[in-house]
Amino acid sequence: MGFFQNRAFNFMYVHGALQSFANYGGEAFAFVYLLKAGIPTPIVLLAVGMLFGSRVFFRLAVLPFALRFGLRNALIFGILLEASTYPILSQITRVDGLLLIYLATWALSSSFYWTCYHAYVTLIGDSEHRGKQASAIEFVGMVMGIFAPLTTGALLTYFSPLIAFGVVGLAMAGSAIPVLFMPEVEVEKHASVDAQTRRKAWVIMFADGLRAGSFHFTWLIALFITLGNSFAGFGGTLSLAGFIGALIGLFTGKMVDVGQGQRALQLGFLALTVAILARALGYPLVFTAVLANAVAVMMWPVYATATNARIYNLARQSACPLRYHVVAEGGWDLGTALSCSVSALLIYMGFSFFGPLIFALFGCGLGYYVLSKTSQAA
Repeated sequence: MGFFQNRAFNFMYVHGALQSFANYGGEAFAFVYLLKAGIPTPIVLLAVGMLFGSRVFFRLAVLPFALRFGLRNALIFGILLEASTYPILSQITRVDGLLLIYLATWALSSSFYWTCYHAYVTLIGDSEHRGKQASAIEFVGMVMGIFAPLTTGALLTYFSPLIAFGVVGLAMAGSAIPVLFMPEVEVEKHASVDAQTRRKAWVIMFADGLRAGSFHFTWLIALFITLGNSFAGFGGTLSLAGFIGALIGLFTGKMVDVGQGQRALQLGFLALTVAILARALGYPLVFTAVLANAVAVMMWPVYATATNARIYNLARQSACPLRYHVVAEGGWDLGTALSCSVSALLIYMGFSFFGPLIFALFGCGLGYYVLSKTSQAA
């Protein structure tokens, strides 16, 4: 019953469904679309790194905005600004000013969206049901991960980029509607997060950023190239095994809530390790790349549920969840920027994708070390 007994949080599932459609149908295609437009792989990876690196500065505006207009309204602002990036993306054909406008707009919008989203989920969620709620969001996302890539892949194959990314933008904008029915929450005006908590939050998310730049962004580019730059094939591959992965994530969420959070954390990082190795070893051939992606999709919810539940509870225990996530997301940005830059450098130097993909193990090891030292009550 922990999935649905919080009425306010139930609207978050609706928002999560629409946002996940935009994520799996839009963000997942964003950088491979740039590849298709003729921008070289190292430049695309470097652009991703620059985007996330710049978010450290954009994120400084989140707290003053939320204090002035409220956290829920700051989240809505981030949602609508994020939706506006997709029509811009559809018009990019080369490295020029429009690419810079897109990167800057997405950096600003995602800084607002993800910081406010994590803080809002922290505040309206229930600590005693944190695992179930985190896993339910992952379940919704994975279900959308089945349909959204197929939709965008087909639209990009048979229609114009403006139509394809326009549909994604509308889904993202529509995700603001359920947020309108959710309560405003207060942000403490004069709270401060202690230095030790800030350091731990930063390192936890820096480690996950090292994982993300390699495991997520570099992998999407490697997979797209292996599949012959086919939008339809790329979308179909991303859709495989999503439902099975979501069910596994729900089981993990139940483990967290019955006091087996440390066990769930161990399983989560073991699953992530398996997924990293599968992608690093499987990317060169179409069959093995598709199989590796299926394995990773099944493993991902185990990792995401265990870690997100722990991080949300750590944020809830801090003096101010919003300030906590400003620091934490800043760590994630720098970790992702570093990982993407390493991938860009290695590819530019003529290395295969194995090195950039296996680099995610550094983030995996650091993340487990830091999170395993936190209280199991978190």
